Amino acid sequence: YRQSPHQLSFESFGCGLSTPLSPDNEWVRLADIFPWKELDEAYQLEFSKKSTGRAAKPFRMLYGAGLIQNRMKLTDRGVVDAIRDTPAYQYFIGLSEYRAEKPFAYTSLCTFRKRIADISELVRNIINDWLRAKIEAVVPFKVDVMITDATAIPVKIRYPQDTSLLNQARQNLEDMAIDMAHQLNVPNPRMYKREAKQVWTAFSRHPKSQKQSVHKQVKAQLQYVRRDLRYINEFIDAGAILTAKQAVRLGVIRILFDQQWHMFTHNIHHVADRIISLQQPYIRPIQRGKAKAKVEFGAKIDASLSEGIVDIERFEFSAFNESKDFEATLDHYFDLHGHYPDEVLADTLYRNRDNRKLCKDLGIIICGPKLGAKPKHVDAK
Repeated sequence: YRQSPHQLSFESFGCGLSTPLSPDNEWVRLADIFPWKELDEAYQLEFSKKSTGRAAKPFRMLYGAGLIQNRMKLTDRGVVDAIRDTPAYQYFIGLSEYRAEKPFAYTSLCTFRKRIADISELVRNIINDWLRAKIEAVVPFKVDVMITDATAIPVKIRYPQDTSLLNQARQNLEDMAIDMAHQLNVPNPRMYKREAKQVWTAFSRHPKSQKQSVHKQVKAQLQYVRRDLRYINEFIDAGAILTAKQAVRLGVIRILFDQQWHMFTHNIHHVADRIISLQQPYIRPIQRGKAKAKVEFGAKIDASLSEGIVDIERFEFSAFNESKDFEATLDHYFDLHGHYPDEVLADTLYRNRDNRKLCKDLGIIICGPKLGAKPKHVDAK
C-alpha cells in the first residue's frame, strides 16, 4: 500500500475545467474537513510492509466513493459512472485533476469492503471522535441526554421462498456433479435436468399457487436435491475435488436440505437458524412486527445517540433482546465522556426492573411511567 499524493488546492483543481467548482458545494466542503489522514493511517494496518505487487487504491478514493454511493443510493457500477461525470465527486475522492474517465473498476469496491471489515470499528471511532470535536467547537454547552434503541438493517436480497431456494440448490448441485464427472472421466449422472426444469417452469408461471401445489413442488425439489447430493457424495468418495467456493456452497446446501426436509416431514414452517439465502447464509429473519413488514431480513443493531453522535453498541445477524445491553451502553457512555448521562430516553423494552434499579443507583433519570398498575387517583402535577 502506498500513500496517495496530496491533492491540489481547490483553486488549482478548478483551473482545468471550463466551469470551476463552487466552494459551497457540499462535497467540496466535506472533502476539506474530513479526517483523511487518520483514516489512511488506520487503513495501512491491513497491509504488510513486505508485500510486493501492484499497489492498492488509496483509501480516500474508495471510501469516498462508498460515501457517495450511500448518499445518492447508487449501485457499484452507477457510482463509478457518476464519479466519471461529476467534477465535485472527483475532488471529494482526492483526484489531483478532473479526468473524463473512470477512476477505478467497480469491482474494487467489493474488494475494499472486504478489506476494511476488520477495521470497521476503528474507522467508525475515528469519524465519531472527529465529529465530536467539531460539535464541541460549535456548541459550547452539553446536554447529557442519551437515546438508545434497536432497529434492523434490511439487506437487498430476493424474498426467500422454500421452492426458489430448493430450485437454486438443485441447479448448483447439477453443475457441481457435472464438473466432478469430468474430473473422473465418467459419464454425467442421470439427473433428469430437463424434467426438473419443466416442473419448475410450470410452477413458477403461477405465482399465486394454492397451498397444495406449493407442498407438491417442495416435495419434488427435495427429491431432486437428495438425489443430487447422493451423486456428489459418490464422486467425493471416488476422489473428485471441489473448489473452495463450491465446497462452501455445498455445506450451505446440506444445511438447507436438512432444514427443509425437517419442516416438510413435520408439516411446520419454523426452524432454528433458518437459511434464507445461499449467497449470504448468515442472514436471518428478524421479527419486527411493523406495519410495513412483519419480518425483515438483515442485521439487527443496538444503537445509542448522544450529542448528535450515533454509536453502535451491538451488531448481530441473529435476533437478540436489546434490554440486556443497557448496562454496557451506560458503561460505553462513561468511557467516552467520563460520567454517566443525566437522563436516558428508551422505549418500554428497556425499562424493566433491573434497568430501572440500575438507573436509580447511578442517579440517572429514565423516561416513562413507573412499573405496575396505574393509581386510581392521579395528581395533576
